[in-house]
Amino acid sequence: MTQTSDTNHENLEALIAEIEKACLEMYLSERAFQWAQNDPEAVDLAIIRKQAAVEHFDFLIKQAKKTGLKLDKNQLINKILK
Repeated sequence: MTQTSDTNHENLEALIAEIEKACLEMYLSERAFQWAQNDPEAVDLAIIRKQAAVEHFDFLIKQAKKTGLKLDKNQLINKILK
């Protein structure tokens, strides 16, 4: 591989890792919402956390589409749940 090809591959791997982290954050933010149901302030914070996680995930997916990266949603979910 050339230097540029190696760099592109590393960038794609980093993007995939970030997408996996974003999926995990969405899952954790949903759990935080479930745990916080008796405290109005905690519920508000959990909602904000969930919105931020979803927006971050959407941004990363747009970046992946720009690079032509094909992602398997089920594969991402299975990695997170392991």
